[in-house]
Amino acid sequence: MRKILLGAMVAFGVYACSSPKTENTEETASTPEATEAVAEAVKPRVFFKSPTDGATVSSPVFVEMGVEGMQIEPAGQVKEGFGHHHILINQEFWPKGEVIPSSDSTIHFGKGQTDTQLELAPGDYTISLQFADGVHTSYGPEMATSIKITVK
Repeated sequence: MRKILLGAMVAFGVYACSSPKTENTEETASTPEATEAVAEAVKPRVFFKSPTDGATVSSPVFVEMGVEGMQIEPAGQVKEGFGHHHILINQEFWPKGEVIPSSDSTIHFGKGQTDTQLELAPGDYTISLQFADGVHTSYGPEMATSIKITVK
């Protein structure tokens, strides 16, 4: 009797281990809380890919700009989650909702560019990256960052 019981248990164990796995048919619902958690995980931000903070560089300075959580689009239309870069040289960030003017120290990248060469005289600089919508309205300090560089 023991041999039969042991044989049955071994056979069942082999069957259980070799049977095909079934798909989980339970649906996962997307709740507002789950969607918000994903949005928090990818909090929108801008950043400098190059140069790095504290770098000593020579002119022209190659600048590469990045963005996460939003998409780059040329100036023109205003669409939520889209915009383009602006570089501010030795300036503070623009408040959210204000239009960023163009000047020698405020450079617009309205064609959707993500890199540039800056002609800068030797010295110390604070270079800021500011993201704005299709009509250059600032997304505020939440979508801005700064680095310090020295041009030799």
